[in-house]
Amino acid sequence: KQWYQRRVRARYRENHDFLHTLTGLGVTVPEEIALKWYEMVQTELPMCALSAVFGHIPISLAEKRFLYSQQIPWGLACGRASTFFMNIYFEQHLEMDIGEMRRRFKISVAPKPN
Repeated sequence: KQWYQRRVRARYRENHDFLHTLTGLGVTVPEEIALKWYEMVQTELPMCALSAVFGHIPISLAEKRFLYSQQIPWGLACGRASTFFMNIYFEQHLEMDIGEMRRRFKISVAPKPN
């Protein structure tokens, strides 16, 4: 059982990195939180829920406003609409245009602050 759990965790981390690219999200704290909302809807994993709910604590008020008004609603909607990301073998689609990949898996680009 342990080998399976290790493989699932490794696969989650690999797919998380692909999601950064497909969603257009960087690696700032607010962008990671937005991605965690997406992942929480998709996986229902406690670690995603904890990061999504409590991760906003250290960010600025302006970042919180944008997160609450734009990125969290995006994460919830995109997470519900898109293909379950843990079942996507992104490595098999590396030659595909990123726009086509987004359409195929119903992943939209996250809103960015102005």
